Amino acid sequence: MLSVRGSKIVSEGKPIYLKGVALGGWLMMEGYMLGGENIPETIFKQKLFESVDKELAQEFVDRFRSSFITQEDAKKIKALGFNCVRIPFNYRLIEATPFKIDHNGMELLKNAVKMFGDLGIYVILDMHAVPGYQNPDWHSDSNGEVLFWDDRNCQERYLFLWEELSNAFKNEEMVAAYDIMNEPVVNDGNLVKKVFEEAIKTVRGNGDKHIIFLEGNHYAREFEKLIPLLGDNIAFSPHFYEPVQFVFNWDPSYVYPGLIEGENWDRDLIYKKIKHYTDFSVPIYIGEFGIASVTEAKGGLVWLKDFLGVIDELGCHFTYWTYKSVAPMNFPDGIFQLCSHAFGMEKVAAWLMKDKKKFYAAMDTSGFVLNEAVMNLLKPALLAK
Repeated sequence: MLSVRGSKIVSEGKPIYLKGVALGGWLMMEGYMLGGENIPETIFKQKLFESVDKELAQEFVDRFRSSFITQEDAKKIKALGFNCVRIPFNYRLIEATPFKIDHNGMELLKNAVKMFGDLGIYVILDMHAVPGYQNPDWHSDSNGEVLFWDDRNCQERYLFLWEELSNAFKNEEMVAAYDIMNEPVVNDGNLVKKVFEEAIKTVRGNGDKHIIFLEGNHYAREFEKLIPLLGDNIAFSPHFYEPVQFVFNWDPSYVYPGLIEGENWDRDLIYKKIKHYTDFSVPIYIGEFGIASVTEAKGGLVWLKDFLGVIDELGCHFTYWTYKSVAPMNFPDGIFQLCSHAFGMEKVAAWLMKDKKKFYAAMDTSGFVLNEAVMNLLKPALLAK
């Protein structure tokens, strides 16, 4: 089982660098992954079940889970040279009702760990959405509300789920780590510290020694209040999409390197930003970073090359966001891309009624094209160290 030793992650006493890819959009549906609106998963499913026959809607949900990521995808990931995957999942996947486990969802996670583990690929289990929403965005399954931090019942449900996850995986060596909450957002960072402290005690109370990744407040960027939680097999996991206005193409006039959001962005500034995290002297796992294809002609690939060079120099672990998606779009898109705007979560009902076989076939990775420019930059990073 992997463990933390100083600022390193080690396997049988020898340093190992986790270099992987996130499986975004699979077990935590995000609307933009299919080229559509950023619809929270719960609202998408509600609208789907209202729009088509209940059996057809459930067929889609089951089919999506079983076909968006398959054994063939695991083999592709292995062949590309990645040694780990980060699996974002909605808490609803494993919660049937409050304080009761959905065993089908838990079994799906177990099968995923086995599928990748059998190929020698480590898995990072990432609770991407928690009861009550930890931030106001679609990727926490929220439609703008943030209830988690003021609702003790939601917090206790969250802790219960981590106790059950720990029970299920505490002896699984191919689980590299638990990413216990994606991108918390709350005005009082002490609340993040309090909940994380309880989650750590819950996991450790099971005799579970897995590495626990902590993401900082305000979208995995602020870690100072979490320093007191550092201890055995605890590490930090920042996300890096800076400068946001460029990386997400929110302001198409920006070019990298150059003046962006009032700062002169180049490799030196990226180094300074990442060095701030490595100064904590614990393993730093960059859980998310990536570029939108539309930025490639404006320096996006230069940004990616500079970023990869920096994290290699500083010895960071990483998972690229993301493995597959529709493209092009403003948000960072997939290493494998489906270049079509005919899809979108809000259009699923119409596609199912029109030609469900064609729709299912289009979701298979075999129809997605590898972004060679991005992969050519990732390859040296996978081979380094």
